[in-house]
Amino acid sequence: MNNHQPLVSIVIPTFNRANLVQKAIETSLVQTYPCEVIVCDHGSSDDTPDIVKKYEDKLKYIRKEKDFGPHFCWLEGILNASGEYVHIQFDDDWLDESYIEELMELFNQDVGCVFCNANIVNLETHTCSQMRHLKKRFLTGIYSNKILEKVLMNTTVISPGCCIFRKDDIINALYLGSLPVKNLESYHGVGPDVFMMLLTMLKYSNFGYVNKALAFLGDHDDSITINAGKSKEKRDKIQASYNNMKIYYLGLQDIGKKWGRYTRKFNWIKGDDLLRFRFILRPIENAIKMFRK
Repeated sequence: MNNHQPLVSIVIPTFNRANLVQKAIETSLVQTYPCEVIVCDHGSSDDTPDIVKKYEDKLKYIRKEKDFGPHFCWLEGILNASGEYVHIQFDDDWLDESYIEELMELFNQDVGCVFCNANIVNLETHTCSQMRHLKKRFLTGIYSNKILEKVLMNTTVISPGCCIFRKDDIINALYLGSLPVKNLESYHGVGPDVFMMLLTMLKYSNFGYVNKALAFLGDHDDSITINAGKSKEKRDKIQASYNNMKIYYLGLQDIGKKWGRYTRKFNWIKGDDLLRFRFILRPIENAIKMFRK
């Protein structure tokens, strides 16, 4: 990084996890890189407000009495963030103190996201196993998004708990809501987590990777994804949700390529004329497809 250090906001969405959120808060506050810490609490009925109050002079606390679901909680926290970059810190996870600093070292204008490996910690037995996102041959550095695309298309997800994104890119992913397709399998709290990373691949050419386990993901009975994967029924629904997002991403990618081709051919068209031209281009394209058949 240069001498100008862009602000990073750590957003901690939480719901009824007073017994876990304290560690997420404390490891966010001791980062070696200057950060803003935001706790966004939608509807907690336990002692969460009392826990957060202990740190009220060190963080921003946003509370709603009603729970609208995890992604709305993420979104409100992020919309209130002052940082150009955001890390979503789940309330049952925690960080190494150098997490933000080491990941931010790899950001530049061509890098859409940076992530690291993680330790999965069983909160009951305190046993730990490492989650490696890339093969051992990949050292800390910057790589082409073509590599990341292959990884995401062949695995489930890289947890946002291991990542840093630009604030605007996360907001674009979360504002999508439900996919505009009928009869799709979905799972509560799953989908936008992988979509925010997929969207960066449409906008940037590279990603950053830190080959260290600097994030710690809690494995417990109430976990939305880690523990839920132990049930075949839930695991299948989670996988279906991720697959739907990947299919949607491929559709956007294809549209982007075609639109780029058309705008190069018709670069004399300006402004709203592009929107009007889509009605002309669509039947022409369909006619060409029919002719080729």
